[in-house]
Amino acid sequence: MKVGIVGGGAAGIMSALFACKGKDEVTVIEHNDKLLKKILSTGNGKCNFTNTKLEPSNYYYNERAIKFIERFNQFDTIKFFNSIGVIEYIRDGYTYPNSEQAASIRNSLLMELERYDVNILLNTYVTDIYKNGDVFTLCICNANDKSKSKLYFDKIIIATGLKAAPKLGSDGSFFPILKKLNIKYKPVLPALCGISLENKNFFKITSGVRAKGKISVSVRDVEVASDFGELQFSDTGISGIPTFQVSRYVSIALDKKEEAGVSLDMFSHLGSIENILNERRKIPSFVTMEDIGNGLINSKLWLGILGLADIRADLKIKKCDNKSFERLISICKEINFNVKGTGDFDKAQVCTGGIDLDDVDDNLMYRDIKNLYFAGEILDVDGICGGYNLQWAWTSGYIAGVTR
Repeated sequence: MKVGIVGGGAAGIMSALFACKGKDEVTVIEHNDKLLKKILSTGNGKCNFTNTKLEPSNYYYNERAIKFIERFNQFDTIKFFNSIGVIEYIRDGYTYPNSEQAASIRNSLLMELERYDVNILLNTYVTDIYKNGDVFTLCICNANDKSKSKLYFDKIIIATGLKAAPKLGSDGSFFPILKKLNIKYKPVLPALCGISLENKNFFKITSGVRAKGKISVSVRDVEVASDFGELQFSDTGISGIPTFQVSRYVSIALDKKEEAGVSLDMFSHLGSIENILNERRKIPSFVTMEDIGNGLINSKLWLGILGLADIRADLKIKKCDNKSFERLISICKEINFNVKGTGDFDKAQVCTGGIDLDDVDDNLMYRDIKNLYFAGEILDVDGICGGYNLQWAWTSGYIAGVTR
């Protein structure tokens, strides 16, 4: 069987290798100048390639997705990479190559491609796909010399990704071809990204701060997601892993023109902030309201919170009336912001949206077009940070590749 794979990322290469194991003749078509470009940036260059603590709650998806993952799970992934020379290093479930270099994952996959003599076309765009009988025709164009040609395949696997990090290859340029094929897909939106919030004065004060806290997202005044960890403040809003984990809900709400809000609790891990502040109010050496925050929270964050409470930092503690102090306590429990937007695709690690799993069969073949398969992020499965999105790439690539 002649198999054409569009996209040379993690899912595409995984599907190529497992198609080769079945003796298929495989061609990978990639519009970048190199394969697996995005892999090099994952896990801050260390490549968190799966997670041994994978659970259904780590994904936002159609219920069928976990059934796919059970067929090639995180331990299958580790075993596969062991077989091609990668030794794992596991820290609290997060799984990396022991070298802690993303290049190790990339190199091992490239060596396997060479071993199986996979045909690789780089700097090549697919401009059209159509099917006559059982044969797919792919129209391609070389990005360098603009030469055009056609390729013929019995099976196609589309693993182009969506729009996250377009500079690394996933730029959405394949969507017009999907439309020509009458393939439906859900709105593609940034996920695992920062959130832009209103209140310039607060973020001007707190920009550059990193601090532990809880972030919650509400849509139409109903909390839909929350997470705790290190939040990173910028002059426009917040980022950091907890923010990434909840950002998809903001993207979806804004796309639907629904009102979204973000609240922060920077003291949730300390117990009753009301009791803490009331006790600190009595510390003899503390003179001003600014002093109360000393040793409790980052000084810039405390100044920002005082500003939200409309309390001067140099105000004497004895002169702060109970009403103002109660307002401060209330804000400490819940700092509310209106949402301006999310980070764009350039800054998003993954996207939400894509091909609905209801539109593919149990082997990821599109129900309406025989022998047309999908793998990776182009399917509407996205997970939280921690190796879960790469695991979906390995899982879906494996399934699409082995199926014949």
